[in-house]
Amino acid sequence: MSKIVEQFTAQRITYETSLPVAVVTARLDEALSKGKVDPTWWKALAKASSREEVEEEMHKWYGSNDTPETHLYTFGNPLIAQTMLQHDLRAGFHVPPRLLVLQKADRDGTRVVYILPSSLTVAASVGGRLNEELKKAAEVLDKKLEKLVQLEISSD
Repeated sequence: MSKIVEQFTAQRITYETSLPVAVVTARLDEALSKGKVDPTWWKALAKASSREEVEEEMHKWYGSNDTPETHLYTFGNPLIAQTMLQHDLRAGFHVPPRLLVLQKADRDGTRVVYILPSSLTVAASVGGRLNEELKKAAEVLDKKLEKLVQLEISSD
C-alpha cells in the first residue's frame, strides 16, 4: 500500500450583494430548475423532501434558528463534466460545481461563494504537467459560473 499526498492551491470566488438571501436563492432555484432538495442527501436528512425541511434539520444541528441562512447548490451540465472527465478522471472530484449561498452575518445581504474550476485543474496535473485541454474545459465552466452568479445577484 502507498499513500500520495499532493498539495495544491485553488481560488475561492466570493460575490457580495445587498439582495436578501431569499431573492438570491429564488433566482438560483429558477435558473437551475431546482425546487426541491433530493431527499436522499445524508442519512439524517432522509425524510426531508424540500429545501425548507433540510434547513430545519440544519438549524437543529446548530441548536439555533439564529444561524445565518446557508444554501448549497450542486448542479451542472453532464456534457461539461464529460468533456473534463475525458481529459482526466480525477476531475470528477471537482464536477459538478457547487455554489454556497450565505446570508451575511449582519443580515444585510448575501455572499455567493464557489471554487474557480480552472484553479482546481492543477490538482489533476501529472508529474507537474498541466493538462491544457482539461484547463480549457474548466475555463469554459469558469465563465458559465461567473455569468450565472452575476446574472442572479444583479440588483436589476
